[in-house]
Amino acid sequence: MSFKYKKILYGFPQNSFDADLVKELIEDIDCALDFKRKPVGVKLLFTEEEYEGIEWKEPRVPLAYCVVVEKATRGMNFKAKLEHISCDGGTTALNLEPSTDRIESGEEYFSYNLYKTPAAARRVREGVPGLYRTGAKTIGLAIAPLEKFDIIPDVIIFIINPYQAMRIQQGYLYEAGGRIELSGASMQAICAESTVQPYMTGGLNTTTLCPSTRFLAKWKDEEMAIGLPYEKFKSVVEGVIATIDSTDTQKRKNEIIKRFESKNKCLNFKNL
Repeated sequence: MSFKYKKILYGFPQNSFDADLVKELIEDIDCALDFKRKPVGVKLLFTEEEYEGIEWKEPRVPLAYCVVVEKATRGMNFKAKLEHISCDGGTTALNLEPSTDRIESGEEYFSYNLYKTPAAARRVREGVPGLYRTGAKTIGLAIAPLEKFDIIPDVIIFIINPYQAMRIQQGYLYEAGGRIELSGASMQAICAESTVQPYMTGGLNTTTLCPSTRFLAKWKDEEMAIGLPYEKFKSVVEGVIATIDSTDTQKRKNEIIKRFESKNKCLNFKNL
């Protein structure tokens, strides 16, 4: 641990959360992509003080983490601890509780009849990102539409269709280029692939969801998810808007213009 002298201020002050800017960005990307569900913010809480400072309600009955996220896509906001999350995939991935030998050996995954051998199941398990491996226990979670946050969330989850996923990926690459390295196995899609993976890597991750979350949260067949670190949100929105002219048809661009005009905003395209 680095030594800190109490009379010296180190580094730059951290930026405060600009809720007005975030709401503008949400409005802009929604106008561009016409979301059917609200982008969801997720904040991991590591102290009781942080948790008690969140004034949102707790689920009345235990729910799977992905079900809480689904409710947030429809405008609801929650805070939750271990006792409020019913799926051990979510509780271990988010380190609300430790994992078990049965899970880590692959026995649990093998019991789902998704893998031919226990060894294959264990190899899948080894690749699933999980905060339980870090040792830093999570006390609770704040999960809500991004527009309702007044503190900095850790991750933003978009539930989108393939076209919208394409456009978010293009927006993500607009500024710096490169390639997107995705990680997934259609296993623990919301808790691990959409939340922990972007949280731990600092990069975007895309998932086609998993059987469990499709059953529990009742996502539509055409829906999938993107998890994005909050720090990348502004540049992604800017990238999505910057690439509209090059990627969308004239019909779609006319629809986008109308949505922006309904918010008293103006977009100009060269290629109309």
